[in-house]
Amino acid sequence: MSGAGVRSVSVSDAGIFTGSAAETRLKSNALSGAIDDYRLAFEGGETMTGRFLVTRLEYAGDFNGERTYTLSLESSGAVVSA
Repeated sequence: MSGAGVRSVSVSDAGIFTGSAAETRLKSNALSGAIDDYRLAFEGGETMTGRFLVTRLEYAGDFNGERTYTLSLESSGAVVSA
């Protein structure tokens, strides 16, 4: 049965934030529960574009204005991979 069932994409990430606009937007979306448009870029040039909900945003450490983070996103609707 082509197209049957529920399809979703879960993405987890970790990295360093340095006070950018991207960090502010993610934090705002995480705190408000907003679903927003994201374009995710991976090593090798693959991308995923779609609407996602931030389901987890955790910070750790703070050194020279940099904080490490872990992040989880869950898709809400179609995700296009290129």
